[in-house]
Parts: sequence; C-alpha cells; structure tokens
Amino acid sequence: MTNTASNKYNLKNTVMKSKILTFFIVMSLVLLVSCTNDSNSIQIDTINGSWNLTNISEGLAGIDDDYDTGIIKWIFDSQNLTLTVENNNLSNTIYDGFESGIYMYSILEINGNSYLLIEDIEFGGYTVTQNNLMIDQNEISTGSGADGFVLRFER
Repeated sequence: MTNTASNKYNLKNTVMKSKILTFFIVMSLVLLVSCTNDSNSIQIDTINGSWNLTNISEGLAGIDDDYDTGIIKWIFDSQNLTLTVENNNLSNTIYDGFESGIYMYSILEINGNSYLLIEDIEFGGYTVTQNNLMIDQNEISTGSGADGFVLRFER
C-alpha cells in the first residue's frame, strides 16, 4: 500500500471510529436522560385513584377502628393534585381522618421514602403495595413521631 493510500485508509478509519464513538456518546446521554427518575411523579401515580379506608390504629388512645368499604373514601387525582374525601362515618369514633371535602396534596420524596402533604402540612409517611395504601403519621420526613395514627386503605 502506498503512503497516500495508507493515509486515506487511516483517515477513513479514524472518521469511522469517531462517528461510532459520537453515536455511542449520544445514545448514552439519551439513555441517561430518559432513565432519570422523577420519583415524585411515580409516587403520585401509585397513589392516584380511589382508596377505601379500612382501619385506623394507634394514636395516644391506642385505637383500632375498622371501617366497611365505602364508609370513608379518599380519591387522589394526580392530574390536579387534589384529594377528595368522602367521609360517611356516622359512628362515634375518636378519629376518622378528614371531613368530606377537597384538599390539595403533594408528595415529598426523601432518601427513597415517600411523605404525604395535605394542604402543605406533612400528614405522614406512606407506602403503596399492590392494592394497599398505608399512611403512618409516626413516620415523618424529619424522623419518627409518636402518638400518630396509622391509616390503612384498600383499592
């Protein structure tokens, strides 16, 4: 191979390697950006929908109250970030959550834990597993609380 032909071959080879490298860098950046996780929106989506309150326990009085499906319903609307509470509880209970109404909510994510804020006040930590939602008022973003209630919901 002549020196000129060799230079052309090396130049083509270098250009091709540079194109391949650029392609991989661009694809890596695209994947990196698409994999970034807005965990707030993920948590909002997992809590989205209608939930029936089934039990409230603990608190200072040590309560353990069960509720039939449909008595107290919380409906999270992730589009408008509203919580609609339908509270039809007529029994004499110490605590049954919120009165019927529409409330603004948001989600706070800290170190992989999710906290529910209602009307900009931290209500408690929450977890969603399959068709169950548990809100623990003893778990707050600044540490553990005491004498809070634990609310359990089912879809």
